[in-house]
Amino acid sequence: MDAFFQSQTAKISTLALVAIVFAIILHANKKVNSQLAESVKAQHAKLAKDAWVKTILLFGGSAAAALVAFFHGGFDKALSQAFFGLCLFTAIGSLWTIKKTNVAIKEAKQLSLNGKRKGRIEDVQRVNKEKAVYNTCLSLAVGLTGFIFVAFFFEKYPFPWLWFAAFLCTGFGILSARWSEFANQAIAKYASDPKHGV
Repeated sequence: MDAFFQSQTAKISTLALVAIVFAIILHANKKVNSQLAESVKAQHAKLAKDAWVKTILLFGGSAAAALVAFFHGGFDKALSQAFFGLCLFTAIGSLWTIKKTNVAIKEAKQLSLNGKRKGRIEDVQRVNKEKAVYNTCLSLAVGLTGFIFVAFFFEKYPFPWLWFAAFLCTGFGILSARWSEFANQAIAKYASDPKHGV
């Protein structure tokens, strides 16, 4: 197993895999948008663009951290820092999305709580609290801990498997981003239309 963790090919392939997945997501969003009804095309395109811009910013922050780590410790440190950075910066972005969702939930409740609308708004609120907040806190804790460890203790404890553990931790960031975006998208119509969900 040590041979895998120390293989440059495995490290570069893993990094390439992440880039390919994000490229596929961009293509998939365009494909989905082309098949949607005209009434929701513009909203979907806006949400997809927003998610894409956030992703680019997250990659930018992670790439900057990785570049600094590369010049102070080499490729393994840079790769670990990049993956922990994705986890950390995704959680920070999700905190902003969660805040926006909480504001939209309050606005939706003020507009109307008629019929089934009250229960549906509460469902979105529950998802935001139980899924988005939980996964964001987990991603933030893991990302920040890993980020600090790599920045200050990597040279003393250069675990050969740390880059792979950091890669696996990006799953927390993905869950954080998806749940927070899901809740935000689910409440958007309720916050602007008092008859929606009645």
